[in-house]
Amino acid sequence: MGTIEVTLALPAYNESENISSVLDASIRALESLGTTWEVIVIDNFSSDNTTEVAQTYADRDPRVRVIRHDRNRLYSGSCATAIREANGNRVAIMDSDGQALAADLPLFMERLDNGANLVFGWRKERNDPFSRLAISAVFNWLGKFKLKFPFHDLNCGYRVFDRAFLEVAEIKHEINLANPELYVRAYNAGLTVDEVAIQHLPRAGGDSSHDFLRSGKLFVNVYRYFSALRKEMKTR
Repeated sequence: MGTIEVTLALPAYNESENISSVLDASIRALESLGTTWEVIVIDNFSSDNTTEVAQTYADRDPRVRVIRHDRNRLYSGSCATAIREANGNRVAIMDSDGQALAADLPLFMERLDNGANLVFGWRKERNDPFSRLAISAVFNWLGKFKLKFPFHDLNCGYRVFDRAFLEVAEIKHEINLANPELYVRAYNAGLTVDEVAIQHLPRAGGDSSHDFLRSGKLFVNVYRYFSALRKEMKTR
């Protein structure tokens, strides 16, 4: 296998209604970059036919791979698999619900070209129901309070990073979040973190699996997660 410049990893859980359109659009966007690429679909133990639909793409294009978890490893587990399996010099992890677009990859690449090692997406104009906006508001507050997170959108499902970050990236916590831990790993390594405004579309099909506030116990777990990450941050 030759050098791969860009890996696009697509975490998926019960996204059979969206995965085909996401793969079609993503492959077009990657081709337009004019460089070598791969796509990894990470099926987090879906109960629908997400794997089967994605596998039809892998069967006709060796640049597409499908990895299916043997159990639900939550969102952080899917991101951990992406980090472990990616071969690209630059790696994008983008949700496969169709709300983000691989066509925005050049925006991230420009930030990496300018010295960033990890770039988070910012859903500046969001197309989500109030419940999702409320959840994000809580996470953003926790990010600023616990981690001094300096950007706008702590829970955006789109982030891109380079090999320097990949060398220090580690996900220890199993939870339906990833960005807070990714930020802490970059912070502790002294790497440069940035953000970029991206397009955000309404969800066209399927249901979100990230209903974080279904119970008080779950919210307590999220708070403990942020507290644990705060303890892991190096003092400067």
